[in-house]
Amino acid sequence: MNITLISPYPDITTFGLRTISAYLKSHGHQTQMLMLPDPYGDDIVFGKDRYEPHTMDEMVEICRGSGLIGITLMTNFYDCAVQITKKLKSSLPNVPVIWGGIHPTIRPEECLEFADMVCVGDGEEAMLDVANNIAAGRDCSTVGNIWSKKSNDDIAKNPVRPLSAGGLDIYPMPDYSFTQGVANPFTRGVANSFAGHYALYNGHIEPLTNELTKKFLEAGTVSAYLGKIGYQTMTGRGCPHKCTYCINDTIKNLYSGKGYLRWRTTAHVINELLWVKEHMPYVGFIWISDDAFFARGLKSIEEFCMEYKEKINLPFTCLASPLTLTEEKMELLVDAGLVYLQMGVESASARIQDIFNRKTMSNDIMMKAIRIINKYKDKMYPPSYDFILDVPYETEEDKIESLRFISGIPKPFRLQPFSLVLYPETKLYNMAKGDGLIADDKRDIYAKSYTMREPNYLNLLMTLSKGGKFPSALLKLLVAPGVVSVLNARALKPLVKRFYIGLQKAYRLAKSIGGRK
Repeated sequence: MNITLISPYPDITTFGLRTISAYLKSHGHQTQMLMLPDPYGDDIVFGKDRYEPHTMDEMVEICRGSGLIGITLMTNFYDCAVQITKKLKSSLPNVPVIWGGIHPTIRPEECLEFADMVCVGDGEEAMLDVANNIAAGRDCSTVGNIWSKKSNDDIAKNPVRPLSAGGLDIYPMPDYSFTQGVANPFTRGVANSFAGHYALYNGHIEPLTNELTKKFLEAGTVSAYLGKIGYQTMTGRGCPHKCTYCINDTIKNLYSGKGYLRWRTTAHVINELLWVKEHMPYVGFIWISDDAFFARGLKSIEEFCMEYKEKINLPFTCLASPLTLTEEKMELLVDAGLVYLQMGVESASARIQDIFNRKTMSNDIMMKAIRIINKYKDKMYPPSYDFILDVPYETEEDKIESLRFISGIPKPFRLQPFSLVLYPETKLYNMAKGDGLIADDKRDIYAKSYTMREPNYLNLLMTLSKGGKFPSALLKLLVAPGVVSVLNARALKPLVKRFYIGLQKAYRLAKSIGGRK
């Protein structure tokens, strides 16, 4: 059966969707992927359509001939999925549409207001069962992980199936088949025949050739920072931590907290990367985007490093957490080619750490991890440390504690400050909802991006510290009680806000000019 899989995400990596596509192909189905990066990016405007009408018309033509259409989404892409689905249902009313990903997993009933079916939890086996049933003319109302509408407006709510006993190696490498030699079907009159994949590029949907894939990968955030083209992959699923702001903990509880943190074997990962080296020779580094790559055991890290250094031998990057980063793991990984990492600090306030369920990641533990990373400053790019801003429970003193902590981080480094998005069904969301801090989910959460930071004095200091070059002594001075009381006074807030917004505009302009070079 012909199946179209659609992603509204800002890049074309979509590791989960590509894995599902490969899995369906390995069982005899034909798939095409349609990458529809939200044209407005992080500039979300509540109630505004994300795509132009001609884009939706082009999408419909691509989807003709599909027996099933799947859409993946997170909460901040809900409006994208709604617009896409409405257009599909009006133009191709007989083609079932299924939503999957994080948001459908946590809010399936809401998603069924638009989609015919929703996948709750992991999608590979569920999507295969749905595809097989539709191809055979069978009903899908009893498929594990699938919620669906019934004729009497009831909902068939099937339980989550157990995680695969075969681990992650039962799934193929993500589907990076390219569309070669196929012209734009809308500007050159070539009919769609499920020949490959497509992406929205420069205002039109184009065949996703190897060359266009290269352009998208080159624009990735880490690629831009390192000045190399990165290939992004994942070697595992899940996270060992239980942070209250993170959806990982919610999904882990969906499976009763058992076995959700899983890893692909080293051989499975290396085979994928060998294919990348052969078919994507422009790739200059590997971008491992596991939530906590350092959570792998030491023996697993040793095996990975040995195989990676011998067979892949490209620079690579990964994510770390303060509790899993050790001297032994760092030494092995740097020797194997680790050149950059990102680590979540989030807050240096003990009170906020408690609210985040990160009490075990005290400032002493975080600084110990930072100093281990700093030992390798001559062999690595400056690392990035994440901080969460605009927490509704945060006081001015909590924010100042984080800024004081930043003033003590050994250089070089970069900061990545993110505005908190209270994703639905996380523990922190439930806490804030119970305390009356969320008035309208769709306006306050669905239409918010983590880049939409509040333009105030203390956030301004965070922004000025992003590059890691802001003088530590000056930062300490600017967070001194007397200075804060003056510069953060109500009378100066409009001026600070205008300066902050002007700084953001200048940054975006510089970034756009740099991207055109």
